[in-house]
Formats: sequence, structure tokens, C-alpha cells
Amino acid sequence: MKTISLLKFFLLFLFNLFLFVSCEKKDDANDYFYNLTQELSPIYKEPDKIKAIQKREFTKFEKTKDEKYLISSRYTEYFLKEHNGSKQIPVVFELLKHNNDRYAFISMICNFNLALELEHTSPKLAMQFIDNSIKFDQKLNKTYYISHLYHAKGRFYYNDKNYPKAMYYFQQALKNLKPDDTLYIASMHNNFGLTYDKSGKTGLAIEETKKGIKILESKKNLNQEEIEFLNSMRDNLGGYFYKLKNYGNAEKILLQQFEYYKNKKDDHLSIISSEKIFDLYITTGQSDQQKKIVDYLANIEPQVNNISDKIKLNEIIQRYYSGNNQLKELKVTSEKLTNLYHAFDDKSKKNVQEITDNLNSLIIKDIDNKYRYDIQFQKKQKLWLSSLAILCIIILTIIIFSVKNKIKNEKEIAQKQRELFESNEKILEQDRSFQKEKIKNLHRTLSIKIDAEKILLENLKKTKRVNVDSEQVIRDLLLKVNNLILIDKRSYNSFTEGTMENKLLMDELSNRCPDLTKKELKLCTYFIMNLSSKEIAALENTTTGTVRVYKTKIKSKLGLIKDDDLSTFLNSI
Repeated sequence: MKTISLLKFFLLFLFNLFLFVSCEKKDDANDYFYNLTQELSPIYKEPDKIKAIQKREFTKFEKTKDEKYLISSRYTEYFLKEHNGSKQIPVVFELLKHNNDRYAFISMICNFNLALELEHTSPKLAMQFIDNSIKFDQKLNKTYYISHLYHAKGRFYYNDKNYPKAMYYFQQALKNLKPDDTLYIASMHNNFGLTYDKSGKTGLAIEETKKGIKILESKKNLNQEEIEFLNSMRDNLGGYFYKLKNYGNAEKILLQQFEYYKNKKDDHLSIISSEKIFDLYITTGQSDQQKKIVDYLANIEPQVNNISDKIKLNEIIQRYYSGNNQLKELKVTSEKLTNLYHAFDDKSKKNVQEITDNLNSLIIKDIDNKYRYDIQFQKKQKLWLSSLAILCIIILTIIIFSVKNKIKNEKEIAQKQRELFESNEKILEQDRSFQKEKIKNLHRTLSIKIDAEKILLENLKKTKRVNVDSEQVIRDLLLKVNNLILIDKRSYNSFTEGTMENKLLMDELSNRCPDLTKKELKLCTYFIMNLSSKEIAALENTTTGTVRVYKTKIKSKLGLIKDDDLSTFLNSI
């Protein structure tokens, strides 16, 4: 029992060790992909460097044949198409399919990417992908991007105007951030401000935005990303002051941000900022300041390439012309906007169509592959079931045949054993009859010998008498002696016939009781024939008392008690 318990313990230990090593390898792989992401993220605008890393990863795969490196090389390709959603989506889908949930990090990052790509074109599908991404991230021993995933989910709810849920996920994101993630912590406070503003709590929005601004302002040596986000929060703060009709603070902040983006020559942000300050100037009736904004926008329009930015720019100009009754300029701007709207619609339709076509193509391809797989699986399943059925029939046939043969052989063996037993019974019965006959003959012979010895003794007594013919008496004595010799000869022959049996008996008795003497062993041959003490004394030329003494000694050495029958015991052997 102890051996079995130790074996079970050893097997359980090996199993747990295997699981530990397997999980450890998976964790190492996920760490590898995370570190690769950290390496690729800063160079996303440098395709040559990305291609070099892709080549490096594929070379590792060729050398080791480890699937991890094949996936890492395909994952690198994703960064080459990061700014082209229509081309990026097929790459991500193929990566998801090839990974097949093998590495949770890859499944998480692919679902995250698809969620971001479909955020505006298919919000419901984007929400499904972000939920999948969160599930995969939670399976990992380390939460690599959980705060960013919660942030994205909160933003999706914010876009859907579900502000309570948006606030909840922004708070979850903040809880999972590290203390040194100052940029993201500030970002969460900014998100709180945006959500409060949409919920009609502009005062709370200002408080949260100021918290975010203070976090970044208190940090030394801000990087470019942090500087840009700090200005973005200031821009939002100016908008909140404007909503509360605190025009003095609003103008000061918004004008500062407008000048910052204008000097930076960031057309996109300067257009967004100019819209806010333009609204403020309309509200406060500052026509001269409005014209300065419009002149600036008209000046940068030729260099603006983004259609959305171009539309916003012309909408501001259109509002200015409309408010100042400049009908000629208004007509031109309106026609320009109409064309821009058409161009934007066409581009949006094209983008949506490309994404839809890609998704449909991937879905159809996936369905087709799944259908083919199902057919192949069904064929294989049928083949396996057929093979299994045939194998079962063969095994059943063999078992039935074996059982029949076994029963037949057992019957034959039993029959032979019965025949052998019956034959042995007959032989034993014949042997018993023969032994009984020998004993009877021996009894008769002994009886005749005793009678002859009596007559011999009487004749010897006659020799002492007077007037007896001595010669006649001697002749009679000689005749009697000859008869005794013949009787002894017959007894000897009878005894010789049982010599082999006697030898076997003597060997068995010697093994059972080594203390028996040769004389005692010899006497046992008489006792087994159930001779009386008188008959044995006559055969051994001794007294009956001596025979009885020997008999008692033999019983004692054989471990028999007084009432046990020696002859019966010896015959049982």
C-alpha cells in the first residue's frame, strides 16, 4: 500500500511539474511579445527598422522551428500597417487565426487593435472585441494593458452617451495604473472631466481637469507626448470656463492654446482650438478678433489635406460670412463645403466599404475554412468510427472464439481428468484388493507355520520318550523343517512383492519422523498390514510384549495419542 501511495505521489508531482513548466513557457512567451511591443512602439514611423526586426524574428523561426517566432514575425508586420486600417485588419485577423488563442498576449492585443479600428464604423462589434481583449488579459499572470483596455471600453460607452458606465470604466482604469504612470493618471482625470461635462456637471469637470493639469505641471522634464496632452487639457479647461460664462478665464486659456498650436504649425489642433475661441468671440461680440481667426484659417486652408479638418475650417469661415452678411463669400464657401461633404461621404463610404469587404471576406473565408474543416472532420470521424466498429467486431470475434476454445479445452481437460480419476480409482481398488489378498495369504501362511512349529515341538518332545523309533521321529522332523522353509520362502516372496511400496513408505516415514530406527521402520510395514502383535512376534522371533513396547514408541514419535490407531494412520500415508 505504501508503494502505491508513493507511486501516486510521484505521478502527481510529475504532472504538476509539467503544468508548471508548460505555464512558465507560456508566460515567458507572453513576456517576449510584450517586450517586442515595447521595442516596436517607439519606431512605428520607421518602416525600415520594423522590417529589420521582422526579418530577425523570422530568422529565429527558421533556426529553431519554434512557432513563437513565426507569430512574432507576423506580429511585427502589424506595425508596418498601423496607420492603414483597411490593410491592418486582414493582418490582425490572420494573426488571430494563426495564433488560435495559443498565446493570450497576442489574442489580447489583436482584439484590442480590432476594437480601436472599428470604434467609429462598428461600435457594437468594437465592444465585443474589447470585451474579448479584457478576458484574454485577465488570463495572463501579468496585467499588461488592463488599464488601457478599461480606458478604451469607457471611451466606447462615452461615445454611446452612456456616461455612468463610461465613468465606471475610467475609474477601473485609474485603479489599475501604476503611481509612475503620470501621463495616464492625468488622462483619467481629463476623462472624468469630459464625462462630468457631458453629464451637466461642468464645475466637477473643471476640478478633475485641474487635477490632471497639476499632475503634469508638477513633473519635471516632460516629454513631447506629455506636453501635447497638457495643452489638450488646458484647451478643455478653457471650454468649461466658456460654458460657465467665465469668459475672462476662458479667453485667456483658449487664446493661449490657439497661439501655441498656431506657432507649432499643427493645423489639426489649431483648427479645433480656433473654433472654441471663435465661438467665444461671437458670444462676446468681438468682431475684429473673429476676423483675425477667419483670416488665419483662410491662409492655412490650401495646406490642409485632411477632409475633416478642411470641413471644420470652412464651417467656421461660413459662420463668419453668414453673421456679417457677406453673401458672395458665403456662397463660395457654401459650395466649397458641399463639395467637401460629398468628398468626405465618398471617402467614408469607401473606407467603410473596404473595411466591410475585408470583414466579409475574412468571415466568408473563415466560414469556408470552417465548413471544409467540418467536412474533413466528419469524414475523419466516419473513418474512425468505421475503423473502430470493425476493430470492435474483430476483437469481439476473437474474444468469442477464445472463450469457446477455452470452454472446449476446459471440458476436454475435465473429461480427461475424470477418465484419469476413474482409471486411478480402478487401479487403486485393484491394488487394495490385491493387498488384502496378500495379507490373507500371509495370515494363512503364518497360521500354517505356527501349527507346523507346534507339531515340530511335539515331535521334539517325543525324542525324550523311551521306546520311540528315533529314526522315524527324525524323518518327521526333517519333513516339518522343510515345510517351515517352504512357508518362510512363500512369506518372503510375498513380502518381496511389496518391497517398492515398503521403500516408499519408509522414505515418507523417515522424512516425517527422522527419530524412527530401522527396526521401528520395519515393524511399521507389519503394522500397515494390520498384523497382530503375536503374528509380528512370530515373524521377528521375539515376544508380543516387545512388539507392544515398539508400537508404543512408534506412536509417541509420530505424535499419536493412546487412542489413535497406528495402522489407520500408516494407511493414510
